[in-house]
Amino acid sequence: MAKFTRAIVLALAGAAGMTGLAAAQEKQPKGEVLKTVIDATAEFDKDKKKLTINATGQVPTGGWTGAKLSPRKAAKAPAGGVYEFDLTAVRPDGIVTQVISKVKASHTWENPPADLKAVKIYGEGKGVKTVEVK
Repeated sequence: MAKFTRAIVLALAGAAGMTGLAAAQEKQPKGEVLKTVIDATAEFDKDKKKLTINATGQVPTGGWTGAKLSPRKAAKAPAGGVYEFDLTAVRPDGIVTQVISKVKASHTWENPPADLKAVKIYGEGKGVKTVEVK
């Protein structure tokens, strides 16, 4: 009887853990595209095997987190060698400072394509910056 009770307790604990894990995964906040991209740079490492893209965006309040640069999905290589990225961050919830702030994001691209000429970083509105890659 003790083995049966222990098995039931372990099964219930495992189910509760899986439910908690699923709930945590669902609650991960999704970033939104920033309205303004202030600055952007793109630099190769000395071996020209890695491209590091950095961007700074403007947000309307403090407390924004998780800023990142995400490559836009494309079915084929873009014409002209200009690859596109979105600058996103997670909006704060709760009380935050009411001051225009900046967030920074970086993306390292291992073995970028040979036809790469520039990167274009998108926000909304005034939020587009194109940076040539040399």
